[in-house]
Amino acid sequence: MGVPLLNGVDHCHLNVDDLARAVTWYRDVLGFSVVPELAFWDEGKGPLTLEDQAKTIRLALFEAPGNSKGIAFSVNAEQFLAWLEHLAQFNIKTVIADHGVTYSMYFKDCAGNSHEITSHDYEQIKRGLE
Repeated sequence: MGVPLLNGVDHCHLNVDDLARAVTWYRDVLGFSVVPELAFWDEGKGPLTLEDQAKTIRLALFEAPGNSKGIAFSVNAEQFLAWLEHLAQFNIKTVIADHGVTYSMYFKDCAGNSHEITSHDYEQIKRGLE
């Protein structure tokens, strides 16, 4: 079996020093706005998900010090389950998170950078994990 497909980048994680100021900056300068259906995740420090006007780019903002967390790749349900198997073949530890409307798996690359594979096919993945 080959490497499973990715559908693109779902979102990029960005650490910011002031969440409210960053939301204003991304809105005014780049035209991003808060994704209403994902706004419930924000607990005051993020993650707060923004998207561009064309709805093709998403940013997850976290009010936190230090470097940003990495890339979240987008997949469908079938690809999500295939990636779990694929990463297991390389003995790469994955952490699965049920976000209530999406599923994500988190893992690290060989340099210790954190990455995410995420899918909005929530119900299909939930059934596939049972």
